[in-house]
Amino acid sequence: MYRILVVDDELQMAKVLEEFLVKSGFLVTKALNGEDAINILTSGSTKIDLMILDMKMPKVSGMDVLREMKNMNKIIPAIILSGSVDTEKYLAGMTEFGYASGDILCKPVDLFQLLDVVKKKLGLNENGAGK
Repeated sequence: MYRILVVDDELQMAKVLEEFLVKSGFLVTKALNGEDAINILTSGSTKIDLMILDMKMPKVSGMDVLREMKNMNKIIPAIILSGSVDTEKYLAGMTEFGYASGDILCKPVDLFQLLDVVKKKLGLNENGAGK
């Protein structure tokens, strides 16, 4: 079973994503801020297969999390969530870490679109089985 790290400082959003992904057959670990996300990633106690990451968070932003992952030489597929209509401002920084415009979804996110992107990132087919 795949484990997804959901990183969002909005508790309600994190809960909705967690519930939806669990019902879709995934294990979910939640982090309510960037600092907790970095701690989860650096601890190595939980294998993370994919990260859903909010960009705009206080203190430690999504970009800071990506930067820390790069510093640790950790490559984890990520889907970026942005509440901002100006996602282009994130794109330049994200490409530095190996992510592209297709990795950004705007809030409020369509959960079924998110699920499609999750499956694609994890190499799963329509039935959820690996390729």
